[in-house]
Amino acid sequence: MGKDAEVMTLYSLGMMILTFFLGEIEQMMYVLFALMAIEFLSFTISRVIKGNAAFKDIMAQLGKLAMILIMVSLANLLDKVVPMDFSLKDMTVTFYIFYEMLHIITHVSSAGLPIPQFVKDFIEGFRNMTKK
Repeated sequence: MGKDAEVMTLYSLGMMILTFFLGEIEQMMYVLFALMAIEFLSFTISRVIKGNAAFKDIMAQLGKLAMILIMVSLANLLDKVVPMDFSLKDMTVTFYIFYEMLHIITHVSSAGLPIPQFVKDFIEGFRNMTKK
């Protein structure tokens, strides 16, 4: 087997495993992946601006992002074994989309940039909703 075939086999295997755990990669998952990347960048940049960027903190942030994917995987697997009228995975992804947005705005604010009032109002409403 040639090197290209080996790489394609490994890629196919990896995608198969990823699809099993995360389910079909739909638009919402792409949005979540993008927000996770932006959140990680905003976290790192805000830490650099404040002068307290530590490798340990950055690795811990990567671990938290991995935990989000674990939660989405858990929800997807539960969807497969527990019959429900709704998608637990979609609800979990939606929650983490808002969660990541909230963290991005928090990092931007802590870096010293102003946040528009309507965004602050939306965040406050989301925080109040999630406390219930």
